[in-house]
Amino acid sequence: MSERADWDQRNRDKPPGDPEPFLLEMLPMLPRGLALDVAAGRGRNAIPMARAGIRVVAVDYSLDTMRALAATARANRLTVFPVVADFGSFQIADRGYDVIVNINYLDRALFPAFARGLKRGGVLLADTFLIDQAATGHPRNPDFMLQHYELRDLLAGLELLSYREGLTVYPDGSHAWRASALARRGS
Repeated sequence: MSERADWDQRNRDKPPGDPEPFLLEMLPMLPRGLALDVAAGRGRNAIPMARAGIRVVAVDYSLDTMRALAATARANRLTVFPVVADFGSFQIADRGYDVIVNINYLDRALFPAFARGLKRGGVLLADTFLIDQAATGHPRNPDFMLQHYELRDLLAGLELLSYREGLTVYPDGSHAWRASALARRGS
């Protein structure tokens, strides 16, 4: 089974899931304009952004998840534009977005494109796993986890509005080691 088919199979018929708490906390600070949701999945973060009045381009490489997100957006009259694409080839338009949201997907090489993709005054919200997570659960591959303060380095050149690292406890009692940041592009 291909990686894409496996991903589709694992995510078929699942609900979108709860939004990441850091996104909900930072939502009032996000500009109301056009957002890019990186590796959007079924829209757990795109949906609350759209409900807050942000137009969202939601990109994921799973056709099944993008179909499900499109149906949810239509049913709720939300401005979400699902796009099926792989970030290995997806071109992020320079100065094209007011907001870029990157949660749980870690491709370090994309961070310069994220910075270029922000309009002046636009913000990047990044939130993913720290290396400490390997001892407690998924993921375990260090390629998919940040070293301590690595996210700060990846955001060099942007103004940090909020930054933290540590244990995040979710409403259901589960927890994960995370690095979370909101950074703004100046000029």
